[in-house]
Amino acid sequence: MIQKFCCFLSIGLCVLFFAAACADSPGSIELPVTDSLPGMSVPAEHVVFIGLDGWGGAFAEKADMPEVKQLISGGASSFDMRNILPSVSWPNWSTLFTGTPPEQRSGYEANSSVFDFPSIFTLVNEKGGASVFFHEVESFGKICPDGIAEKFLISSDLESAQRIAAYICEKKPVFTAVVFDEPDHAGHSKRWGSKTYYNKLAELDRFVTVIRQAAEDAGIFESTVFVLSADHGGIFWGHNVDFKKCRQIPIVMYGRGIKSGYTIPSPLSICDIAPTMAAIMGLEAHPEWTGRTLREVFK
Repeated sequence: MIQKFCCFLSIGLCVLFFAAACADSPGSIELPVTDSLPGMSVPAEHVVFIGLDGWGGAFAEKADMPEVKQLISGGASSFDMRNILPSVSWPNWSTLFTGTPPEQRSGYEANSSVFDFPSIFTLVNEKGGASVFFHEVESFGKICPDGIAEKFLISSDLESAQRIAAYICEKKPVFTAVVFDEPDHAGHSKRWGSKTYYNKLAELDRFVTVIRQAAEDAGIFESTVFVLSADHGGIFWGHNVDFKKCRQIPIVMYGRGIKSGYTIPSPLSICDIAPTMAAIMGLEAHPEWTGRTLREVFK
């Protein structure tokens, strides 16, 4: 009980800190928009993507995640989006941000140290918008080449969540992407669906609260869409198999122009996330992308 009280006290103090810091922060960057969204009258000025590595759709409903569930009740969501094979991190995170599976990317080489396929970061940069990518696994930085966006290494802890929140308050980027490397480690060490796994999801939910609060304190909440998803689920102590619990991932969208309390009908692919985020910001999906825009989520 004492530990829980201290955790919530820490979050409360950091929220007060960010509110004071945001009061003098500069104006947000405006992103040029197109007419690509006939179903959405005014595109969002900001998108905040939060990815949880190993967050399986089969475990989302049972998880103690009040912040995420509030976003679900007020937004559009599904626990049955499917990832691509193999059901491991790199191919799926790179696919999520590029809207295209590895084998369909022109010039793709599985072991290449160079990654130059256009991503959502590329689109925002080409339209003059600012992006930032917070990621825990160093190799994920290749998804966003240097010079396209700012990049920072983080950990799955409260200090990193506060760091992300402070950046949002100060910079108000058009596109913020965060990839925590949990609850994947909890699944591998103690099993997907274990008490440790669910405890980690509850902790991550508190980080989502800190990041969401930063958007409010920065004065951009009403012009922001939050997108939450994952790369894969898991079963027992792993995930690299073609089983439903490994391939199911959640997708949650909440904010400006998004339907409330809407369950997105299947089929849904991880390839659909990048083109949908592009559309939310009023951008045209890259012509090489293979995913579809989930227009059904717009009001």
